[in-house]
Amino acid sequence: MLRIGAVLLFFVAGTVGLDAGQPLFVPHGATEMGVAFSATATPGHWSCFNNQALLTDATGISVSASLENRFLLSGLSSKALSAVIASTPVPLGFVATHYGNGDYYCIFTGLCSAVTLMKGMSLGVQVDYISERSAGDYRDVSNVTFEAGVTLTLSSSLTAGMHLSNPLKPLNSLPSAVDAAIQWRQSDDLILTLGSSKGSREPLSVQCGISWRILDRLTIRSGYMSSPSAFSFGLGVRTGSLQTDAGFLVNSRTGLTSSVSLIWTVRE
Repeated sequence: MLRIGAVLLFFVAGTVGLDAGQPLFVPHGATEMGVAFSATATPGHWSCFNNQALLTDATGISVSASLENRFLLSGLSSKALSAVIASTPVPLGFVATHYGNGDYYCIFTGLCSAVTLMKGMSLGVQVDYISERSAGDYRDVSNVTFEAGVTLTLSSSLTAGMHLSNPLKPLNSLPSAVDAAIQWRQSDDLILTLGSSKGSREPLSVQCGISWRILDRLTIRSGYMSSPSAFSFGLGVRTGSLQTDAGFLVNSRTGLTSSVSLIWTVRE
């Protein structure tokens, strides 16, 4: 009970008390989009970069490419490459993303790792280098910051996670954000998630999602986020060492945002 109470207090203090904002890092992963990004406590290749503590749940070596297309506008697309190396005593992750067009673009790179603090509790940290380039007379900007995440196993089926990006907001011009979520694994085939996200000058967003493996190789997903109000859905297909995922966010005003990810497990 003390552990559960501490986690709930941690979530409330983090998501309500932080003066944060939508980070420059564009969340990637079609799996995560399929559940409306309520995956802060859910293990997965791309989830390791949305909460670095999840690296302790990773196994083997995997690489991935992801493409996100916001509102079906190519100028707002974001491309990403990543690698997770968890076959060593200290797991490592690397991610590089490109967002924007010829007039403005942002290149983001991050290197992360994680440790198990005690049984059922992990901590992960990622160092980020962000470079913004603009056309014309606008000044190019580069920043170094970091992000961190924690996970806590509450029971055999319940896991909590929290992630903080750019806690250095008072020292740089970048926005920051905090995310928290709880995952309930009813079985290996059915996972329910509930999360929240708070960003600077942005309202609190509540998210929820469901992931259901209906066949050995096929998983379907759905979710909802409150701000901006959007429904999500997606599916994933695994064939041998390759996993292909597609995710979609549907907003009544801005339309459709899509994401496609390809993950190759080099070594189990």
